[in-house]
Amino acid sequence: MDILISVFLMGFLGGVHCLGMCGGVVGMLTAGLAPDVKSSPKKVALFHLNYNLGRILSYILMGIVFGLLGAVLAQTLQMNLFDKLLRIFSGVLMLMVGLYIGGWSSGIQVLEKIGARFWALLQPLTQRFLPIKDLKSAFFTGLLWGGIPCGLVYGALSFAIVSGSAAQGGLIMLAFGLGTLPSLLLMASLSNQLTHLVQNPWVRKTSGLLIIGLGVAALWMPVQSIINVSSHESNELQLHKTNLQQPQSINIFKQPTDLDYLT
Repeated sequence: MDILISVFLMGFLGGVHCLGMCGGVVGMLTAGLAPDVKSSPKKVALFHLNYNLGRILSYILMGIVFGLLGAVLAQTLQMNLFDKLLRIFSGVLMLMVGLYIGGWSSGIQVLEKIGARFWALLQPLTQRFLPIKDLKSAFFTGLLWGGIPCGLVYGALSFAIVSGSAAQGGLIMLAFGLGTLPSLLLMASLSNQLTHLVQNPWVRKTSGLLIIGLGVAALWMPVQSIINVSSHESNELQLHKTNLQQPQSINIFKQPTDLDYLT
């Protein structure tokens, strides 16, 4: 449950990053709608809802794949230390996302550049559904655009692989997707106001600091576990050395005499 809350908050607090990454897609989606659809706020909202449903479904599918990969790794390697290292990696990614959103570091873009190679394969497929004319096109556009390179998504996927379960991985990415939903739905109707909000440095820095706090919390558990294990092993080794250094007591029994037997 703690992981679900963490990834939900990461998606929610990272909304300023989502608006920057997917804002252009949302604007393009609205611009391509028919005039009769644009005149109806309910119809526009329905198109955006279908787009986001497709996007969140793509996250769930990726979570299932990464969760299954984590399960295979856990069964193959059977290494407790490997699990802790993956959890540390997840926490570090969250720190990198927070630093990026706050404007203090762009290290997470290294991963986004790697993901861009995968996105280059998907992007041509989106052209089949543009301009968006019906709800089906909106849904499949969202499904494909879920693969856009994004450090937030990669951070959430790292938690999915740590879960070691396809079901848990899908659930983690569902929680993340729901966290990103409010900002993208609001952008459909409040694009100008949200643009100014995203550009506010205090908003970005506050969101970045909160995500960094989540990253520190995520790091604490595996690091503490490693420290405890190392301390326990050190204590056992010291106790073993102490036992070896202590002289062994030797019980010497005197030879019994005839009087002893008689008694």
